[in-house]
Amino acid sequence: MLDVCIAVLCGIPGSGKSTFAKTLLRNQTINTAGSGQEQEKNAESFDWMLVSYDDIIPSDTEKHIIEKEVPNAWKLYRENIQNAVVYLIQRLQADSEFTEPMEDKSDCCFESFRTFLQRMIGKKNGAVVILIDDNMYYSSMRYKYYRLTRKYKVGFCQVHIECDTDLALIRNRQRSFGQVPEDVILNMAARFEAPDLEQNSWEKYSIKINTNVSSEALEDSANQVLGLISKALSDPSVPVMEEMDQTSKEIDRQICSENVIHQADIVMRKLIAEYMCQARGQNTDKNHMKSLSSCLSCCKSDILQDLKRGMVYFSSDEELLVKIRDVFQEKLGAYGFG
Repeated sequence: MLDVCIAVLCGIPGSGKSTFAKTLLRNQTINTAGSGQEQEKNAESFDWMLVSYDDIIPSDTEKHIIEKEVPNAWKLYRENIQNAVVYLIQRLQADSEFTEPMEDKSDCCFESFRTFLQRMIGKKNGAVVILIDDNMYYSSMRYKYYRLTRKYKVGFCQVHIECDTDLALIRNRQRSFGQVPEDVILNMAARFEAPDLEQNSWEKYSIKINTNVSSEALEDSANQVLGLISKALSDPSVPVMEEMDQTSKEIDRQICSENVIHQADIVMRKLIAEYMCQARGQNTDKNHMKSLSSCLSCCKSDILQDLKRGMVYFSSDEELLVKIRDVFQEKLGAYGFG
């Protein structure tokens, strides 16, 4: 039977995740110790499936989402990719050959999944490493993959790719295509939730790799990660009864809260743009424009803080989109701009 491990790379754009993934695939041999049942999986037997979000989501689509701030778009694409990983695990664990076709339900490019499954036809033994390459800056994003490993009893580990934010910005500017807006990188760096081995038992197989260092040091780091993957393969995640899993419930609440806050932020950005455009159309003087801009920013910040504290609540995305304008106008009136 095939052993499976999901290895999640996380880090801000420009930190070097994709470069490190290539280094990791280049150096996929490791000396393991022990014997018999205690012997760790040898990296020479690994079959690698790289799941790069940048490669799967078309660049034109990604650009459109960023520029137009399309509500729920990232969430839907992430769900599509995660569903594809679920399909992959199911096929790898199936007793029969992988003949069931994989359906594309979006404009995501899943050709690499089909190619990998074709390559695995007839293979019954060995280890498969599904390498997830994305920012994954919230722990809740990574927890979704851990929850999958628990459901299917496969290994799980995390690799935090870290570098100085200034260096990440420089690397991003040097990209010939696929540059990320710098405010997005700075915002992500400020919000980044690094793996916490002490607080979260599910993050026990995690490692931090600093990419400020030389290429030689990265080669050594790749060997450390291969060792971590071996340990995760030897200690797959164990299913937990839902009613007993308080951590899972708390993470689910966190995911819901983050989605609402993100959607509210997008809606209010558009509201601010509308107010500023309207003021410019009325030939408002510069001092008033400056005051208005500051006030609008304060309103948005106040409402986001209220959402985080639970002082403002929306039962659904639809209710948020309808009522956020009223809440924003009420707050604006309190500042004297109603």
